[in-house]
Amino acid sequence: MTKRLLAPLLVASALSAPAFAQSTPFDMGPESGLVVTPPPTSAPEATPSVTVPTPQPTGFDRYILPDSTLSLEGETSRRLVALYLTAAQAQAPATLHLSYLNAVMVAPEVSRLTVTINGVSLTSVPIAASAGPAALSVDVPSGVLKPGANVVEFSAVQRHRTDCTVGSTYQLWTRLEAEGIRLSFAGNGLDQISQLADIAAIGVDAEGVTTLRVVAPDMSNPDATSALMRLTQQLAIALRVADLRIDLVDSLSTEAQPGTLDLVLAPANGLPDAFVALRDQAAGGPVASLQSPQGGNPVLVVSGPDWAAIGRAAEAMMPAMAADGRPRIDLGRTLPLITGGGETSLALLGGQTTEFNGRRYTDQFQFNLPYDFYANRYGKMELVLDAAYSSDVLPGSEIDLYVNGQIASATPLLRTDGGLLRDTVIRIPMKSLQPGRNVIDFSVNLLTQSDQVCSAGWTGEAPTRFVFSATSALRMPDFARAETAPDLRALAATGMPYAAEPSVQFAWGEDSASRVAAMTILARLAAAGEQVTAVTTVPEAALSPGADALLIMPLSAISATTLARSGLALPAAGTGGDDRVLTQFSTGTPGGPLAPVVNWVLNRAGLTLDDLRVLPASQAPFAPAPGSLALSQMQQAEGGLWTTIAAADGASLASGVEKLVETARWRQIAGRVTTLNGDVLTTIAPGAVAVTPAEPVSPFNLRLVAANWFSGNILAFTGLIALAAVLLMFATSGVLTQIGRRK
Repeated sequence: MTKRLLAPLLVASALSAPAFAQSTPFDMGPESGLVVTPPPTSAPEATPSVTVPTPQPTGFDRYILPDSTLSLEGETSRRLVALYLTAAQAQAPATLHLSYLNAVMVAPEVSRLTVTINGVSLTSVPIAASAGPAALSVDVPSGVLKPGANVVEFSAVQRHRTDCTVGSTYQLWTRLEAEGIRLSFAGNGLDQISQLADIAAIGVDAEGVTTLRVVAPDMSNPDATSALMRLTQQLAIALRVADLRIDLVDSLSTEAQPGTLDLVLAPANGLPDAFVALRDQAAGGPVASLQSPQGGNPVLVVSGPDWAAIGRAAEAMMPAMAADGRPRIDLGRTLPLITGGGETSLALLGGQTTEFNGRRYTDQFQFNLPYDFYANRYGKMELVLDAAYSSDVLPGSEIDLYVNGQIASATPLLRTDGGLLRDTVIRIPMKSLQPGRNVIDFSVNLLTQSDQVCSAGWTGEAPTRFVFSATSALRMPDFARAETAPDLRALAATGMPYAAEPSVQFAWGEDSASRVAAMTILARLAAAGEQVTAVTTVPEAALSPGADALLIMPLSAISATTLARSGLALPAAGTGGDDRVLTQFSTGTPGGPLAPVVNWVLNRAGLTLDDLRVLPASQAPFAPAPGSLALSQMQQAEGGLWTTIAAADGASLASGVEKLVETARWRQIAGRVTTLNGDVLTTIAPGAVAVTPAEPVSPFNLRLVAANWFSGNILAFTGLIALAAVLLMFATSGVLTQIGRRK
């Protein structure tokens, strides 16, 4: 049945014409294939001969950066982005436009900015734009661009004008603004996108944003909501963006806007007048059509005789919009999934062999971990390093490793006669690893004898002093696999456990702002985990505590019963504000006369007070501050896992969600409660965590799960050891009683 539905879809998408009146939709009815109704013919009329001017080629621009600004910092820095093109765009003549600004401390004579596309260097220019933005243009050679994903790399080699210290390298930066980084294509009709497989070529606008304009259907219909939520998530995955801006609108766009897709989702009798030609066909079966009207945005029309048929059309489109093997535009490469018990070359994680003559060498490696990764309290992974450094390097130089922004390892370079680091093992605690995407920043701080002199021009003329080899590898041990709840971090990183459920209860606010927030959150979850979460709209009062649920609505719209189950509370009027101000400097460490001794013991053992708890900490409902956004996850006694995203009103909810889905903030979501108040994000750890080992259950995995659990519950482990000692004592006593002398 899937093949039967998919074939008409692909054919119709390929045949969609550039104008509404000329589009060729497909019929997904079970009794028919592609149905094309030819336009009515009429007898030709005699017309006077006229001279038709030859149309001049028009320009078409594609913005490249997925953020408003791309910053290259330090002495070595590079960033990858993915640029998706249609076949027509890839074959057209193209020009790269580049604009940048750099710090005044960057020495232009020894600093260079390089841009490559698909491994082909397009330009390498001195970095000399400290007084104002510099602009340049370079033609892209024929054959460099290709249909689909194109990897664009921006890299900078920067040296300080006068200073040879490690600290001075933090003053070096080059910034590229999204508005000034674009490809210009020469030709007609290159903005046309008519195949679903090319939908990622929608791209971004001058601010690095991709926008989905939804011509709102009847939101009061639960079937309409389910179809809209599924299709929104599919598009978030297919567009290959991290966060998708969603607007609810009443009509189609009247002019073309870069990085924008219009979505029309309605039954046949509810289609806008612009698609009157589709109504008859949609009345007979599911229809989907991707059109690119002249002077407007690309439009995806999904229709059918009823919402059940529309749902089938959305589901049938999934294979055509599959994201397998296609990198997200802000990452530039697909990230490998590491499941433990093996070794991964750093070349697969983005590493490059490099010879370096500066003071601070940096690189970055990224990979994914499973959603049920449960080894953040025990064990270590290993970096098997292949590198070398010269005899000019002094003691005090070191290799630093940061995992997800947290310092994880500092290894000194002790030899003073240079050294070859062949298969050198650097052990890295797994404390900062998390489900989903992980980022390791590799930094080498080099102190040298020659830099102490720092003669004129030496910052760029120094000989090679450090070599990094991409044959280095990351060795990951076998780690525990278990789901934990509550755990907002796993949800934000992978969409789990909801993405694995056949259907999740879904309740949202009635106002348009709340609906935009709900669609934005679901789209962000889908983009993070590259999975669609199937939701069923349920009235808030009818939610079942025995099933998983997702609530996105204002606090004022949540009943007292549901609010009690959500882990949130309404802030009491006129109270609570002083407590927040007065406790802002609290450190969470014990006080009193014995505080220095207790703190010393805890620091030496690497423990906190939470590690010494016997019983779980209390979890009082959290009252978010006025104007803030709150995320809360709570395990229900009946078995359901409820996640609530709420704010005081719909406007605060929408504005808070818009800030929250930005990648830097989204990756900070954790614990049982996360709040965003202005630009300040705060997390609250859960007092009690339910741990469910992965299936199928194995003794080996249970041992690893127990090791991680006991590492976070020291007193329980101590009690278990004491109990084992007592049992051993009684057992030994019994044995000796039987075999020993009685007198």
